[in-house]
Amino acid sequence: MMEKQKTDRKIPWYDLKSQFLRIWKKLIHLNADPHDIAFGLALGIFVGFLPIMGIQMVVAGLVCLPFKHANKPAAVAGVWITNPLTVIPIYAFIYWIGTFFYPADHIVTPGTIMSKMRAVLELEGFVEQTKGFLALGADIFLPMCIGGAVVGLIAMIPTYFITKKSIMVYRAKKSAKKAGQDAK
Repeated sequence: MMEKQKTDRKIPWYDLKSQFLRIWKKLIHLNADPHDIAFGLALGIFVGFLPIMGIQMVVAGLVCLPFKHANKPAAVAGVWITNPLTVIPIYAFIYWIGTFFYPADHIVTPGTIMSKMRAVLELEGFVEQTKGFLALGADIFLPMCIGGAVVGLIAMIPTYFITKKSIMVYRAKKSAKKAGQDAK
C-alpha cells in the first residue's frame, strides 16, 4: 500500500495543469480591473515568446511601465508560457516561423536547433547563456526574435479577450452568489 502512495504523488514543478490552475486562481483573485489583468497577461505572453529566457520576468515588468493599465504580476505570470518543459518546442516553433520572415543563410533542422538550444540552456548563469545564444548567430537568433515577436503578437489577442471575459464571468458569478447568500 505504501508503494502505491509514492507512485501517485505528483511532482509539483512537472504537473503543468496544477501549476496553470494555481496561477490562474491567483490571477482571477487579483484586486485589479479585469482589463488591467488581461492586458498585463497579454504583455507577459508576448515577452514569453521572445527568446530571452532568464530575463523574461524583468523584461515583462519593464514592458508594463509605459502602460498605466497593465498589471505587472499578471505580466510576470504570462512569461511562464515558456518554462523548462516547453522552451525547446516553443523556441523551435518560433525559429521556424521566423525563417519565413528572415530567410537564414543556413536553415537549421528542428533536431539541430533543439540540440544547440539544449547545449545553451545547460550553460551556467545568465551571462554564459546569453553568450551562448549570441554565438548561435544571426541564422538562428534573428529568426527566433522575429518569430517570437510574430507569435507573441498573435497570441496576445486571444489571451487578452479570453482572460478579460473569464475574469468578468467569474466575478459576476461570485457577486451573484454573494447576493443570494445575503438575501437569505
